[in-house]
Amino acid sequence: MVVKKFPNRIFLFSFAFIFCMFFLTFNAAAGIEDHITRTESGFYYTIQKGDTLWDLSQNFSNSPWAWPELWQYNPHISNPHLIYPGQKILIYKKEWEGEEQQPEPVAEKPVQKIQTFQIYNEINRVGFIRKKAVPAHGTIFKAQGDMNLINKGTLVYIYPEPGAPRLTVGNKYTTYRTFSPVRDKETNENLGVQHFLTGVVEITSVTPEFALGTVTASYRSILIDDHLIPFKQRDINIPIKKSKQGLSGKIIKAEEDETLTAQFSILFMDKGEIDGIDPGQSYSIYLQETARPNPEEFRQVDLTPFHIGELMVLHTEQTTSTVLITRSTRQIMPGNLVRTLAVAGQ
Repeated sequence: MVVKKFPNRIFLFSFAFIFCMFFLTFNAAAGIEDHITRTESGFYYTIQKGDTLWDLSQNFSNSPWAWPELWQYNPHISNPHLIYPGQKILIYKKEWEGEEQQPEPVAEKPVQKIQTFQIYNEINRVGFIRKKAVPAHGTIFKAQGDMNLINKGTLVYIYPEPGAPRLTVGNKYTTYRTFSPVRDKETNENLGVQHFLTGVVEITSVTPEFALGTVTASYRSILIDDHLIPFKQRDINIPIKKSKQGLSGKIIKAEEDETLTAQFSILFMDKGEIDGIDPGQSYSIYLQETARPNPEEFRQVDLTPFHIGELMVLHTEQTTSTVLITRSTRQIMPGNLVRTLAVAGQ
């Protein structure tokens, strides 16, 4: 099976083709030309107000899912969710042009199925909601120099949890903290405990009373009393899969309790592995409003839900999933409906 992972080389070849088509049909995209700069090394685009890497990938490579490759090709962009008018991004590197113009002869071979991937570089920092809290292997009780801000390179002191597996020199552990159980706002059902991942610590020495570790990655502010569980490297390549037919779920909450949750925010939904949910699936998000059809009655009725966005599943637990908002037309809120991906035109 041939696996398509949006490698830089293939991604750039796609750009070469798109640019050929782009300039042949330029009148249909009037105005974009004003923001293209041609140099000896390639083509650059100047960011305009309202642009996102998602939309630019759709425009220039005919696939919004290619935005991580566009980001990786522009290392000066530190945060893919924050691009500003006036920035220049490289969208086509000219050194590949000759190779693109001389394609290899096509050999006669059976048609092979191509599986595409979405690349999500920040997958290791994605938290989760689980019915019961994960047992901790240790807890940070002090930082070197009594630092309040624990970040990459900081030395931390760790208390081994009684009965947990022994902390081992050279092993890495994910640091995390938990919050009060998450409850369904309508039914008050206990949906589970949120695990908020904060970083990675590598154990450097162990004594009978405590262990020492160095922070090797800091996703967010690491705090005293954050717990440790064994670090597991997640694959940044998430296979794109078909959504579960007939799904009916809802958004639980935002991972970081953001006041504004929209495109590229991380949220949780109330469906998981037992419901047939897998990483790489995409679903539609709907807003369900209610109203009183008869002003003389207090009776409320559900109105027809309308589409307000889309999400992709990043991580699954048995009964919940962690999702990335890939497109939104308005703020996404807890309680918004999640359904099988809408067919274009519906």
